[in-house]
Amino acid sequence: MATTTGPSLSSQSAAGRTFRLAKVAGVLAVCASAVSQEYGSGINFVMVNSLGTYPNVKWLVPLAMLVAGLVLIPKVMMFARFSAVAPRAGSSYVWLTRSLGLPVGFFAAFLWFVGVGAAGGFLAYASGPFIGAFLTSIGVNGAWCTTTVGHLAIGLAAIWLIFGLHNSGVGNYATFVSIMFVLVLIAAVLTIGYGFGTSQATFLAKVNSIVPMTAPASPGTASWGNFVQVIVLFMFAYGGLTAATSLGGEAKDAERTMPRGIIWGFATALVLYTVIAYALFHAVPYWAVGPLIAAKKQALATTPGLIGLIAPKAVSAFLNFLVAVIVVKTIAPGMLDCSRFLFAWGSDGLLPKGFAETNRHKAPQLALLVMALLDTFFLLEATFLGWSIGVTVRSISLVFVFGMLGVGVFNLKYGGAKSSPLAGAVERYPDLLIWAPLAIIIAIILIASVIVVPKAAWYFQPSFQGLVSILIAAWIYYAAKGRDGAITSRAATHLTDE
Repeated sequence: MATTTGPSLSSQSAAGRTFRLAKVAGVLAVCASAVSQEYGSGINFVMVNSLGTYPNVKWLVPLAMLVAGLVLIPKVMMFARFSAVAPRAGSSYVWLTRSLGLPVGFFAAFLWFVGVGAAGGFLAYASGPFIGAFLTSIGVNGAWCTTTVGHLAIGLAAIWLIFGLHNSGVGNYATFVSIMFVLVLIAAVLTIGYGFGTSQATFLAKVNSIVPMTAPASPGTASWGNFVQVIVLFMFAYGGLTAATSLGGEAKDAERTMPRGIIWGFATALVLYTVIAYALFHAVPYWAVGPLIAAKKQALATTPGLIGLIAPKAVSAFLNFLVAVIVVKTIAPGMLDCSRFLFAWGSDGLLPKGFAETNRHKAPQLALLVMALLDTFFLLEATFLGWSIGVTVRSISLVFVFGMLGVGVFNLKYGGAKSSPLAGAVERYPDLLIWAPLAIIIAIILIASVIVVPKAAWYFQPSFQGLVSILIAAWIYYAAKGRDGAITSRAATHLTDE
């Protein structure tokens, strides 16, 4: 059982009032939250467009999708173990600070926060092409959706509608992601069926009427360097696990619910992603994607766009509708994740107490509002500066955090954190000592492969943006320390939200 010392984090008081999170999420909601964040633009947009950024990965794209999931198994197991001992809003931030100390843990968690927050803007940006594809499939000109104004208008509408959903309470969010889980399964079945049921010759006959294509004389050799870079890029697709862990403060019977939901969510995403990737490229030659991107056929250079070329018109329209809804909904789990980080920081004294306050629906309203504003900012960045850098930053932050958590496991067992309340996790789950070194090794290899992005200016490089993020985190931490010297003691003990 988790132990708690001192007052509950979620019962911090402001102006004499008590604020609590609602304990309503079950295993299905946790699993659906993970899948809802994972199954969206990653599999439907990033997978296809990776061939535009890293063209020499060639036919290895499906394998990269599978490997990207497999290398995350240490992370999944560590998250499942820690969530059973310390189920709390802010999840990885809590585990990092209790295993590595407040400053180091907060800096690493803040990098994660920036990566996930930036991804919210990209997801809002990516909604436009999918909505445009749906409109086109039913005979309405959807070209406006992929213009600059279209991207902004659709993205803004998506962000603020999702904000309204969250502000109405986590119970409504749980219902929403459960419904979206069903839509995901329907879209996946359609994609897999038409992908494996169609030959490349049939696809080429269809696409040649739009963009004439000629098969390369020789396929050449794939670049294993690009392969590793694409694996890191695809970490973006599996990032939804964070939305599951951040429900720790709002799950019923959290010590049982959280580990089960996390593992089931990851396993579902791994199977769906792998089968869909192989099905899509069974029907679509990898070399056909480049000409579509070069011809600016953005609506076609997506998973539903490609399947839509070979499926009957009615099926294509239905699939495009499903995916448009699915991509828009992906903003919701990310906003939940980041807002709970802000809630945890407010509870620990790193941010003003207002961030730990909840409204009458027991939703952290100020934290949600700040996230909606940040998503709006990153939407502007994605619209005017491009998508691939933001995706890479998020992917790197995810890898970095689970590598640091691996270090934290050793510190809990052998180092200065042996007296931390979280140290009981290693005693309870000794397999953490297996997953931790694997996480560290994988993180080092993957980060080294993409720390420099080809053809990107220095100020768009993940290394520079990561450094800026850490400097901002340092400013927040030392400002909080000057404002409230009690943050160290208050943030060192609490393991649960009650």
